[in-house]
Amino acid sequence: MQYRPESKDLLSAIQDFLIKDLLPKIESDELLSYKALVSWNMLGVISREIESSNLSSQWASIHELKLNLLPEERQIDPKDFSSLSKKEQLRLLSEFNQKFADYIRSKGKHETTTGDSKNLGPGSLVWEFQKTRLKENLHISNPRFQL
Repeated sequence: MQYRPESKDLLSAIQDFLIKDLLPKIESDELLSYKALVSWNMLGVISREIESSNLSSQWASIHELKLNLLPEERQIDPKDFSSLSKKEQLRLLSEFNQKFADYIRSKGKHETTTGDSKNLGPGSLVWEFQKTRLKENLHISNPRFQL
């Protein structure tokens, strides 16, 4: 059986080709050099997305929040979530994200903190949940970003 490289290895090989082989040959063409660097950066983003895409842990965090924005939050525990197809997992997460955004909008930006998990203020579960998600997303798009 032949070795089958993983997606991350393939992306890394393409990145190496762009920077080591292609870029030195096209340095005189500023637009092409720029496009090669942007492509190299996008491949890095894709690689980090693949590395960090643990959908089951995202659902576990949602399940812990107990906002019950979707009926599936009560019906599908994290163990059952991992047995769903990737397409169904992504659908549920996308649907939750939309409902979560609506929830935040409806609660208003002047919410005060009382320790209740349903509040939006600093220190609340919703605040910490969203802060963690923001850090994860920023790490994917720009790993040098510190929050």
